[in-house]
Amino acid sequence: MSLETCLHCGTDRSIWNERGKIGCIHCLKLFRKEYRTHLRSENIDFSSRYLKGPEFDKFARFESLSEPEKIRELDQIAPPFTFRFRISRNLSGRIYPATSGVPTQILKPFLLERMEVDPAHLRTKDLPTRIPWGEGNLFSGDEDHLRWEILSSSLGELFRRIENSPLEKMENRIFFDFDEELGYVTSCPTNAGLGTKISLKFSTKIWKKEGVPTFKVPGFLEFYLENSSEFAVFYLKNFAYSQKNSFLNLVYYLALQVEPGF
Repeated sequence: MSLETCLHCGTDRSIWNERGKIGCIHCLKLFRKEYRTHLRSENIDFSSRYLKGPEFDKFARFESLSEPEKIRELDQIAPPFTFRFRISRNLSGRIYPATSGVPTQILKPFLLERMEVDPAHLRTKDLPTRIPWGEGNLFSGDEDHLRWEILSSSLGELFRRIENSPLEKMENRIFFDFDEELGYVTSCPTNAGLGTKISLKFSTKIWKKEGVPTFKVPGFLEFYLENSSEFAVFYLKNFAYSQKNSFLNLVYYLALQVEPGF
């Protein structure tokens, strides 16, 4: 066995180099330096400095509003966006699904006892694909043990559901793999830290200009095209709830780039 092989899950240097993913938290003893370099920044600051011309005046006015006012305005404008908020977690000390599969016999009691999932949702032998919890749904993943998601076309609804869900259970550092330096540990290092991701999705047909969009995208914002470029998905990893104001600014900015204008 290679000296660079995790004794807990068997992930070695070749697997790391090929996949860029770890199989358990103990892999950090071998790959911490490389893992750390892929972490996403938690610094999200979006303001009017990204704009010029007529868009600047619109954005400067919006930027001056309070958070509740921004949410109300965006929901009234109703840009054709679908919003998603996600939290990823791995059970403390367990090998990750990408290496061992989802441990149903471990997850079921965990969900019942620690997460207090309604037993009615766990009566089948195998774990359901989707498990209602709080105002969203839990999923057992192919990379990480658990993923909690909310999907909405309304920002007001999205944040209301987040606030009304028992997310303090997802912040338990005893229940889930947590590293004092890196934060919550996930199989893919780009998801580590807060373990959160917020995104918006819309059809590329609504760009104001045909072809590839030419507007300036801030460096912390990532995106990809989906379904043969039919949809664009913009997302932020390591999203903290305290960054909601900057996210609302960002949504308004993206809304300025689509048809119909306002």
